[in-house]
Amino acid sequence: MRLLNTIMHKVRDQLSYRTKELEVNPQQGRMISYIAEHQDRGLIQKDLADAFNRRGASITSMLQGLEKNGYIGRKIQADNERQKQIFVLDKGKEIVNQIDDMFLAMESRLTESLTEEEKNEFLRLLKKIDSNL
Repeated sequence: MRLLNTIMHKVRDQLSYRTKELEVNPQQGRMISYIAEHQDRGLIQKDLADAFNRRGASITSMLQGLEKNGYIGRKIQADNERQKQIFVLDKGKEIVNQIDDMFLAMESRLTESLTEEEKNEFLRLLKKIDSNL
């Protein structure tokens, strides 16, 4: 399992390096992508805390930074003035597109030496491992 640990570190280092070029850290990138993917259902801060398994204060701090830098916006819901709906702004959408491209490139790089059959088997095994977590 040391090999898995080594691979995970290499991937994380590569992604950290590339997200620096985007002026966001990996956690911010994941947060913006998650918001973009789920904003149509009226995403609120509690949803993010649950999805990322983080305390409300941590989410608040991250959202404030993303909002200050123009990646996301928050608006008060008409039916509940205590909750703010979170959505991605145009600047955030650009980051999401770049992050998606970055992950696709990383995925291609990770699997470029595998046959199609090996890729399918690898995906099957990853899903099995994921179900254990």
